[in-house]
This record gives sequence, structure tokens and C-alpha cells, in this order.
Amino acid sequence: MANAVETAPLKKALGVKEKQALEQEFDISKKYVFQLAVENPELEHPVIDMRRHRPTPHKKFKPYQNLIMTSQIVWNGGRVNIRYYDGCESIFVSEQPKEKDVIDQLCQQTKKRAFLNGKLVIEGYDKMLLLYMTICSWNAYSPFRTSTANQIFISMDTEKIATAEADKLDKIEEAMKLAREAKVTKMFIHADYLGIPVKDFDSGNELGEKEIRTAYRKAASKDPKKFIESYGNTSLEIKYYINKALEKGTIHNKFNPNKATWGSSNNVICDVSGLKTNEALSQRLFEFSQSEDGEEFLIQLKAISE
Repeated sequence: MANAVETAPLKKALGVKEKQALEQEFDISKKYVFQLAVENPELEHPVIDMRRHRPTPHKKFKPYQNLIMTSQIVWNGGRVNIRYYDGCESIFVSEQPKEKDVIDQLCQQTKKRAFLNGKLVIEGYDKMLLLYMTICSWNAYSPFRTSTANQIFISMDTEKIATAEADKLDKIEEAMKLAREAKVTKMFIHADYLGIPVKDFDSGNELGEKEIRTAYRKAASKDPKKFIESYGNTSLEIKYYINKALEKGTIHNKFNPNKATWGSSNNVICDVSGLKTNEALSQRLFEFSQSEDGEEFLIQLKAISE
């Protein structure tokens, strides 16, 4: 009965991803590379080689990391144990010899494998080891990982890496095109949201369109995903118009702290009782602009801002 819970998921009909995992093929003429998932942090001060009196090169990964040959995975709706040893016909513990002394001997005779300078290379004909490496919970890319397992390594799938890099380049190109072609008003509004300064830090001088556009394009290149997602956000424009109106005094609550009014006519826009800061006023005015009662206010706001 000890194995009842563990073997139950194996006896069930395989799910789609479980079936795909077991049916995957490895090219015997290729080598498969796995890389440690965590890189060494850059040191603030270099380590000095006292013999040569020069900084030692930064090592991207731990120089040596053993591979753990046992793991628990989520398989077919349950948790099962998997284990690799040289010559095994199955990596599932429930399908391996049950005698402890036999298993101990098989594990002791298994060649020790380790990540050297962050990489581990496995021959394509070593199917059982590759299967273990692909689905075990130590692999950060495994779809069968348990939630508590440490992410020790990743599969270096060159096609997936190339696809991800191509997608990133596409995003950068799209963001750069938007940044290059954005109208001046649109750019200033979006740049304000992105935190791009409009004044020179040292002199305090106002920056010109070309200077802001350059910083704007750099922001697009640095974080294209954020840039693209926020570029088309109309709420940013409305908040920008409201903030500018509050800064200029076009909208205020000077004469009646409980009412936001237009500066030129003192016509009431909405109730702002209890709000003390411009930030709180801005948020209240934005919420009002999105309501049915605030439609006229939004039309007037855009008319004086654009």
C-alpha cells in the first residue's frame, strides 16, 4: 500500500502534456545543453588576483554544481517520484526495482554529473537522462514542476531562445516606431507617465522637443512592453490634462474647498469634500470624468487642453 498514492497517477490514461513528454524525441546526433537558472550577481568591487595584481574575471555561474538525480513532479493530476540512474528503463520510481539494496547499488554505480561553469551537456542518445532533465522539478521550464521546488536549471532550447529574442526585437522595433512618429503632444503626455524629465537636472533649464524625444526613444528601447501597453492608454491623457489644469489653476477649489470649479468662471465641476492634496483632487476629477455626469466636463477639458 506504500506506493498506492504514487502509482495511481501512472495507471490513469495519460493527459495530453504527459503523453507529449513521453513521446518527445531526442536527436542522437545532437548534444543537449542545460544551464543553471541563477547567475552570480555582479560584485561592486572586483576580486583581485594577488599573484598578477589584476582583477579576476567575473564568473557568470557557480563553477561547480552537482545534478540531483531524484525529483518529485506533478504528473497526471497527482505527485509522483522520479529518479535517474545509468541503465534505467524508466525514470518513474514506481516502475523501478523495489529492493533498496539493488537501487542503492545502481545509484552508486551511476556516473556523477555536474554543471561545470554553469553548463551541462548531454548526448542525444541518452534518452532517459534527457527525459529526466526535461520533466524534473529542478528544471524551471518543466510543465510538471511542483510549486515548492527550487529552480536549479533551464533547458537551452536554441529554437525557443531564438523565437523569444525575435519577439523581443519585434517589440523593440514597434515601440521605437511609435516613439519616433508620436505627435509632440502625445509624446509629452506619455513621457510624463514614463517619468522622463522635461528639465535638465544640473541647470534646471527646460528641455527641448529633440532632447525629450531622444530620452523617449531610449525608454521605448529599454522597456518596449511597458511602452507599447501604455502608449494607447487614453486614461493617461485625461489624467495629464487634469494635472496640468490643476497646476495652472484652470481648475481649483480655492474659494470653496469642497467644490472643484473652473478658474475663469467659477462654475462648479464636482464635489471634492475632504480632499486636501492635488493628487487626491486629480483622482476625484478623473473618476468624475469617467462617469455619465462628467461627460460635459471631459469635453471641456479636452477642448482647453488640445
